[in-house]
Amino acid sequence: MSQKINNNNQLMKRASYASVCVAFVLIVLKVIAFVVTGSVAILSSLFDSTQDMMTSVVNAIAIRHATEPADKHHRFGHGKAQALGGLGQAFIIAAASCFLLIESIQRLLNPQPLSQIGLGIIVTIVAILMTIALVWFQSFVIRKTGSLSIKADRAHYTGDILMNVGVILSMLFSYFLDWRYVDSLFGVGVSLYLFYVVYQVVKESFEMLMDAEMPEDFRRKIWEIARVFPDVFDVHDMRTRQSGSCAFIQFCVHMRDDLTLRQAHDILDMIEDRIKERFPDSEVIIHAEPADHRGRS
Repeated sequence: MSQKINNNNQLMKRASYASVCVAFVLIVLKVIAFVVTGSVAILSSLFDSTQDMMTSVVNAIAIRHATEPADKHHRFGHGKAQALGGLGQAFIIAAASCFLLIESIQRLLNPQPLSQIGLGIIVTIVAILMTIALVWFQSFVIRKTGSLSIKADRAHYTGDILMNVGVILSMLFSYFLDWRYVDSLFGVGVSLYLFYVVYQVVKESFEMLMDAEMPEDFRRKIWEIARVFPDVFDVHDMRTRQSGSCAFIQFCVHMRDDLTLRQAHDILDMIEDRIKERFPDSEVIIHAEPADHRGRS
């Protein structure tokens, strides 16, 4: 393994561990803040942080497996464990969302005043600052490694910054303007958002388990990389799938008839290197065919 790949693997692992640690600290702080203030908005943020923690744990496990070589019993690696973990995660989030929705509706029917919102606001500001620091580190790792897993994890925490701002506004409106329904409505909104997250997680998990094709934009970029080489006349029979953080890519290329085996092999190696530069978490298989060979379309 090259030094660059090893460094990238270490960066991805650190980023995944950092997200788990941040989520855990935020959960502890928000539990304390909810007990003290009784704010449904903080309870909503607590459930969202719990969802983030589970996602980060699944992501960290996937990255740990992705950075290890496949063994003789799992030639394609262990990436689909992430999809199985995602289904379990979806079940837990759905249960938490039901509890949050019921609690929010009860608070709407029987509004309760908030108390000691100062602690809630302080905890939420700390959450915002910690999340900003984590997103900055994840962005740095993404620039260095191009990791799809870290990019997906960053998307969750970026949205949390806006959610935490909403928590502060909700508490301020409820406490100072006595708009008690705002706190409960915020909880209803977050519960509905979490149901949407459940749908997305289940959908992505099933697509990974069923070896769904990668997005068309991804496939087009692979085609463009291969067609840059003048000795490649066409690209066809492209098949792609995602397994954990790793993308599996295979396709056929039509090449000049007069190339030697060594020349064709070197060109395929260069195409593979270009693809892995653009998508570091990928496994690439390329089959070369003479220009006049039609094969399958």
